[in-house]
Amino acid sequence: MKELKFDNDNKRWDRYGAFHHTDGGLVHFDTGEVMVRANMESYYRTVYSEFGIQLVSTTEKECPKLYFDRECTELVTKAWLTQDGQQELAIDLEQNCAVAFRYHNWYRGKREALPALGSHVEQASAYWSGANRMPVPLAKIQVQAPNPDYRKKVQPVLNDEVQPVVTAMWRLSDASKGYQYSTSKFRAKETWLDSSGQEIIDDILTELSDYNKTEAMRSIAQHGFRLPRATTEVDFLYIKGGA
Repeated sequence: MKELKFDNDNKRWDRYGAFHHTDGGLVHFDTGEVMVRANMESYYRTVYSEFGIQLVSTTEKECPKLYFDRECTELVTKAWLTQDGQQELAIDLEQNCAVAFRYHNWYRGKREALPALGSHVEQASAYWSGANRMPVPLAKIQVQAPNPDYRKKVQPVLNDEVQPVVTAMWRLSDASKGYQYSTSKFRAKETWLDSSGQEIIDDILTELSDYNKTEAMRSIAQHGFRLPRATTEVDFLYIKGGA
């Protein structure tokens, strides 16, 4: 984050119990601290050039290429960051790193624990203690890469043994009559790694309600399986300088 002079002319106190100035999705405190506001609207995801900070979603075209390592030799494929929907990131364009937003669940009476940063920043989605410093990671970035062992061992069983049987059962059922269409694949379980085809079929059909069983058969018959991925959680990802 860049060094930035505090705007004393427009400072406020009440909302956070500390002198601050709000600039879109960012809050700048007179101590030099900066935080991303909680539950902000999506149109605040943009580049704040005065701060050297970009707020972005992993599904947006403005999201720069991200890497596992600071040397930027191990690229993170974009699909690995969007497997279960978007992730919102705060990107420090000075330190060339990205951190995940911390989400709040106030409507359910829950508030996740924060490091001892002070009550004035308890609503932070992302946080910097000052200029020329790395952001403090308040949440983990999820990277969901393909699991080659699972694909090699289980996918042939699903394709050759499970899907044909489930498809035949679906076509013989009353539920298949008329126009029925599923839009998604059935999520395969990680616990199937050492299972036989019959064990997988039994697991699908015995643990679901009648309605969910019908939906499962439809999804498998029409679209097949969505394979589980190997999930890695990291504090930081990195960008190339000048990205």
